[in-house]
Amino acid sequence: MKKALLMIGGEYHPFESCAKILADFLKDNGSADCTITTDPNTFTQLQDYDDMIVYAQGSKLTDNQEKSLCDWVKNGGALVGIHCASDSWVENQRYMEMIGSQFKAHGPVTEFLAKISDLSHEITRNINEFRITDEFYIHQTRTKKDLHWLMAGHWRGELHPLAYVRKYGKGRVFYTALGHDERAFNHPSFQKLIHRAIFWTTNSIKPGPVRCGVIGYGDDPGMGKYHTEAIKNTPLMELTAVCDSDPKRCQAALKKYKNIETYTEVKELAASGNVDTAFIVTPHDTHTAIAIELLQAGVGVICEKPFCISVDEANKMIEAAHANNTLLTVFHNRRWDNDYLTIKKIIDQGLIGEVFHIEACRSEYQHPGYAWRSHKPVSGGAIYDWGAHFVEWILNLVPYKMESVSGFYSKHIWHDVTNEDHCQAVIRFEGGRSAELEISSLAAVGKPKWRILGTKGGITADWDSPIYVTSYLRGSQEKIEVPLLETRWEDFYIGIVDHMLAGEPLHITPESARRVIAVFEAAEKSSQTGNTEPVPFG
Repeated sequence: MKKALLMIGGEYHPFESCAKILADFLKDNGSADCTITTDPNTFTQLQDYDDMIVYAQGSKLTDNQEKSLCDWVKNGGALVGIHCASDSWVENQRYMEMIGSQFKAHGPVTEFLAKISDLSHEITRNINEFRITDEFYIHQTRTKKDLHWLMAGHWRGELHPLAYVRKYGKGRVFYTALGHDERAFNHPSFQKLIHRAIFWTTNSIKPGPVRCGVIGYGDDPGMGKYHTEAIKNTPLMELTAVCDSDPKRCQAALKKYKNIETYTEVKELAASGNVDTAFIVTPHDTHTAIAIELLQAGVGVICEKPFCISVDEANKMIEAAHANNTLLTVFHNRRWDNDYLTIKKIIDQGLIGEVFHIEACRSEYQHPGYAWRSHKPVSGGAIYDWGAHFVEWILNLVPYKMESVSGFYSKHIWHDVTNEDHCQAVIRFEGGRSAELEISSLAAVGKPKWRILGTKGGITADWDSPIYVTSYLRGSQEKIEVPLLETRWEDFYIGIVDHMLAGEPLHITPESARRVIAVFEAAEKSSQTGNTEPVPFG
């Protein structure tokens, strides 16, 4: 983690509260550990820091303070200026030339659109335009050198910079006009921008691409083929290897993707030096051994869901990832499904109040088939397939400590396969909250995919249908039909690039994926014992 000095102080802005928001975010995000100060004399001690963040206004620097700061940046230091950094120390000519512009005027605090001017720059790549409530700053230029615009906005018919970068000697400078108050500092896109700025100014963003392998190319259609195509279609990802135990499948992959290497054994891929990370697209009971072999070779791992079969296996993979400082995550791609995204937005907007009960269901009356997914020693059981998505969804929609799980598994008809016919898991959360999940191939009468109850309303939704909301938020009943948002599985791959090249947190941590497996394990134990079981990693 970087060490940053965060300079605050002045008038007209909530400096202390905004500094706390930013410092807490940067630390939790793994971006920087900030020392907050109002004393410009610390500019003479910048050798102890990786980055200098200025969110201050007014005053004047002494000659020694100005020289220390500007010399430090010129000799290779990193400066991140936020909002009123262009209205601070304006009488200090060298500082103003370094920051590049000076505040001239602003309108009232209002909502406006921040548009990306350079979609390919390391700071703004994969950041979409966004709306923000802020002060729109108008500037005058204070340097003869070019300012490279990253972001801009329209104000009363004219286009003005909202973020730019420049070189200053051997150092790097980033400035954004955004950041008037807490609304901006809490904005996810603003926070991402500052994280990227810290990494760019300290020369910590890697150029890429991320070299990817796929283990388990498989038949067509299949997830192995899906991953190879997704990798090819993701900027700054490169497909460099395919591994499959069947040489014919390797030949098929090589025919389609000319510039890759193929392997029939995982150890060959792991030792090749040809991949930075690999997707594991193999039966569930093989994930752990393959992952550990890759992790110990320094190759990052992206497991297809479910993560594994047992908590013990999850622990072993997590330990191997930590020991080798290597990427480990799980392809819980359905966190970007249209219905889940829509439901999450409805809940975040407060339309149904606080969620206290969820019912989720995937059911049919049909033989489960004869593939390995129906064989419990390999698959883990009937709940491990769609149940992995549902439990991951539930744990994100109910962000409270789990207290216990009750499981009800049964076998009545399909005795020619080893998976259960019917699975039910009931999760109890702190505060009397609960969730019920049903996965069944023996349900002659179905249920909706979702029934969610909150203190101010509820949600119902079925497969590929709009979301129906009943809300009492405004004091009387309102029935609302909410169209589905767009499914965005590609955001998972973009997140991998951002993590590996720009140090951003994983969307899916292995610890969060382990909680899903812990629910399954507790549910099965409960089904066998007839008791409610506690959940580790609650």
